[in-house]
Amino acid sequence: MKPTAVKDTRTHILDVAEKHFATNGFAGTSLRGIIKDAKVNVAAVAYHFGTKEDLYVEVMERFAVPVVTQQLEQLRAVLHEPTENEITPILRAFYEPPLSMIKKMGKRGETLSLFLGRAQTEPEPVYSLVDKNYEACRNEFIEAFKQVTPGLSDADYHWRFEFMLSLIVCFLTRQNPIRRRYNDEGEWQPGEVVNRLIDFCSRGFQSETS
Repeated sequence: MKPTAVKDTRTHILDVAEKHFATNGFAGTSLRGIIKDAKVNVAAVAYHFGTKEDLYVEVMERFAVPVVTQQLEQLRAVLHEPTENEITPILRAFYEPPLSMIKKMGKRGETLSLFLGRAQTEPEPVYSLVDKNYEACRNEFIEAFKQVTPGLSDADYHWRFEFMLSLIVCFLTRQNPIRRRYNDEGEWQPGEVVNRLIDFCSRGFQSETS
């Protein structure tokens, strides 16, 4: 088999698996269903991925790895060039890469959004498969927030990060019905969404605890 054919088969299986995991979650997805929809045999899935857990991890990683790389590159650049309102560029470094990438994907980005939303609510041990891709990124952003908003407890930093994360998860999974609620049928733009998220999140992150 030619290398290009191997790559195409692998990508095709990942695309089909992504749809199944997005729609049905990990527990509700079967390899048999993926194999049937992808029109491949069991050997093809076993050769490229192995188990369902391995396939799930690869679906997650093909988005998470490039996004986390961009987030950390942008964050590190920000920390080398402090600005007057230091929390804003840090938040932008977190929100901009995933939203820009998903938007560029078009229709597939909608499926990926659902997959990412489900991934954040998967029970253990599946959630640990998800979280391992973001742990280093989370820790680096929390350290950055400690620099620009000193004086909070470790618990405060971790909770505020989780609240910050929940904003983008909510947008990705719920933005269509929410926008219909206020009669917005237009296409969302990454820049506008990022600005809204930053405006809301920066106020919460810089507030004092009681």
